[in-house]
Amino acid sequence: SLLYGARPLHPNEAPDLWAVLRELAARAGLPAVSVPHYVPSGVVNAFATGTKHHAAIALTDGLLRSLTPRELTGVLGHEIAHIANEDLRVMGLADSISRPTHLLALLGQIMLLFSLPALLWGTVAIQWPALLLLVVSPQLALLAQLGLSRVREFDADRLAAELTGDPQGLALALAKIERESRAWLLPGWGNPEPSWLRTHPATTERIQRLRELADSMAPQPLYSSPFLPDIPLAPRPPRWRASGVWR
Repeated sequence: SLLYGARPLHPNEAPDLWAVLRELAARAGLPAVSVPHYVPSGVVNAFATGTKHHAAIALTDGLLRSLTPRELTGVLGHEIAHIANEDLRVMGLADSISRPTHLLALLGQIMLLFSLPALLWGTVAIQWPALLLLVVSPQLALLAQLGLSRVREFDADRLAAELTGDPQGLALALAKIERESRAWLLPGWGNPEPSWLRTHPATTERIQRLRELADSMAPQPLYSSPFLPDIPLAPRPPRWRASGVWR
């Protein structure tokens, strides 16, 4: 919260938002309602944190002002799905496995450097398969972690469609978020990374899957009136960070 300047939204500030979150939590079988937090940022983004018993959903100013109630309901359903599927715990466990792998590989490479004199004199034999595994193990761990993240995103999309009864709402939100996100990058830049190096699947593939779900589901809209709360805070000016622009 301190890092992003987020603050919780009370029910009297955003009653419609809280009503939808309560309904989604009930449909997902969660023991508690996730607390929405307002982030004074122009970036169109949302993310969840916490556990089933105590979770929070961060919603940026740009998201609240850009999405329609139908689209925002889809995004809320997606974040509730992450919480219900315990994706935060799963990805945290994957990260806890990946970090020691990187550390052990680094220690092994340091030991290899200290062994170079003995290797040059031929007093120590090189185990080439072990050396290769030592070099590529961090990259393999990272690829496995990224692959798991993409699978969890697809699962969250599917559960969000079931919770909201409106797959098309999330599909529309994803398309709009993609357009808004590209506006922050250089013209024509887009997302240059290949699909297997991303934490999220390609937006076009996610939208296609949601549209296929929509063809087999009767829409049951959960949204009603506009969600935008009456918040006096203004978005912060743009700030540059190592990972890119964050407002």
